[in-house]
Amino acid sequence: MLYLLVIQGGNYLFPLLLLPYLGRVLGVTEFGVLAYCQAIVQYLILLTDYGHNLTATRLVSVQRNDPAALSAVYSATMAAKLALTFVSFVLLLGGVLFVPGLSAHWPILVAAFVGVVANAVTPVWLFQGLEQMKSLVLPTFVSKIASFLCVVLLVKGQGDAALAALGISLGNVILAVAALWMIHRRRRVSLIATSWAGMRASLGEGFPVFLSLVLVSFYVNFNSILLNYFHGPTVVGQFAMADKIRVAAQALFMVIGQAFYPRISHCNATDPAAAQDLMRTAMLAIFGCALGLFAAIQLLAGWGVELWLGEQFHASIFLLRLEAVLLPVISVAFVFGNLGLLALGRVQVLKNVYAGVTVLHLLYVVPLTRYLGAEGTIISVILTESFGAAAFALLYFREVRPPAHARA
Repeated sequence: MLYLLVIQGGNYLFPLLLLPYLGRVLGVTEFGVLAYCQAIVQYLILLTDYGHNLTATRLVSVQRNDPAALSAVYSATMAAKLALTFVSFVLLLGGVLFVPGLSAHWPILVAAFVGVVANAVTPVWLFQGLEQMKSLVLPTFVSKIASFLCVVLLVKGQGDAALAALGISLGNVILAVAALWMIHRRRRVSLIATSWAGMRASLGEGFPVFLSLVLVSFYVNFNSILLNYFHGPTVVGQFAMADKIRVAAQALFMVIGQAFYPRISHCNATDPAAAQDLMRTAMLAIFGCALGLFAAIQLLAGWGVELWLGEQFHASIFLLRLEAVLLPVISVAFVFGNLGLLALGRVQVLKNVYAGVTVLHLLYVVPLTRYLGAEGTIISVILTESFGAAAFALLYFREVRPPAHARA
């Protein structure tokens, strides 16, 4: 857990340090354009991740003591990710060539796509499944420092959004190279010939989770696109700033869950009672962290935004306080969805819930965003996450509840 906290701290600390710099240098409007392009590219990252960060982690944790099976999982997963990367490139190329709203920002999109490729070939899921995250601590910090320096040195004023995207992507490239080099040096796993059947099996394993994540990402990233359509990039910039801070805070309790996830998955297959004990411990840690973060944002948002980001992001203060409501709600969904149902292998259940809440989201997000702006967008997300959290909790307790004859 400590190593994951350090790694995720690097993943979010340096972007948080960049926010005030990019906000001041690029200005609210161009920062909004950058956020809009990043929302588009996030769909490609989602495609190349394909749920493997969860499903492959679980497979690695189960097969960790079988070198041949572990190499088969590693090779099939990497082959699937390379195929998905090619598909994402074709989609980006088609968008840049034929969609006017994207072609105008092609330099930013191309620069950000470098990070998509690097992210796809970085096997964090392997290190996490083996519970060897310590190995990635130093490479993560080196990559983030390099990325931070590149952005500061390259971005000097308005019109440099593409250079900002490139600087951020370079950090991902450095981490990918370091992770692959460590795998090659240690020879814990090796790339072996993978058949089409093996690659299809990997894609099939990840598909339910991928579909679930697509549904979640659809309404999350769709929010920025919808805001841009109704209210323009300046409002997107204010919303994106608050949203990025909330996501960074949210990462703290998600890291705790990521540390528990492979162990809970392993215990579900070997010792269900121990898995339940771990779940109770994870609940206390994650819920406590989420509530503490909610209180801290309510108290410090005004002072922090004014000091850190400046007057031009004053509108983000209320948005950030409203976004903080999501922290305890999402913590409930994360515990009972990811650590509960997903660790039990109930991916179909997750997919059904995400499909349902996405349909609900589409019913109210458009009118709320149109008439209430960014506040309406955040309210719609709170509603959607609340429905999802309630469903996950109900389904999890139904799943682990002993049969009637056992209770009798």
